[in-house]
Amino acid sequence: MKKNEFLDKVKEKLAGLSEEDIKKAIDFYDEAINDRIEDGLTEDQAVSAIGTPEDIAEQILMDTPLPKLVKAKAKPNRALRVWEIILIVLGFPLWFPLLLTVAAIGLTIVITIFAVIFSLFVLVLSLAVSGIVLLAATIAAILFGEGVPALLQIGAALICIGLGILLFIPVKALTLWLLELMGRFVKWIKSLFIKGRTKEAIK
Repeated sequence: MKKNEFLDKVKEKLAGLSEEDIKKAIDFYDEAINDRIEDGLTEDQAVSAIGTPEDIAEQILMDTPLPKLVKAKAKPNRALRVWEIILIVLGFPLWFPLLLTVAAIGLTIVITIFAVIFSLFVLVLSLAVSGIVLLAATIAAILFGEGVPALLQIGAALICIGLGILLFIPVKALTLWLLELMGRFVKWIKSLFIKGRTKEAIK
């Protein structure tokens, strides 16, 4: 496959994205193919080394922010017919609340994940800070001659600081897992849009 044919196919599969985004992607792969040709490959070999237009387009779409994908999906490939516009207007009371519900559910999931992460880090931080404050109060108590109570306070302070340090590791691991889970969720939603675009391209 020649370079221009390859780039045209990629461009076709990216239809719906902004002209700026498409141009940026096409320029990148145009330069990548030219670099391989300069390294001694033929044009066909350079294009084959890049990958198929389908794989490249899918990778570009997966790297595209979700709002842009939604906008590209919602953008019609042709002018709407009168009966299609009428159906959209008449169906507005049905599809708009559903759209808002889906958006609200997605937003709720994201907010919940970040709230859990924030709460866990606040817990760890509060344990560590309370331990340090208690330790400072213990030192002050020792200076004022309160021996036995001060020893109890030292134990409590060390327990708080130790718990803060021990909990930091699992909280950090859980945070990374939750962020990875959210990333997978976003990728899954993106894949739904990309599969829809692929089916439209086949048709």
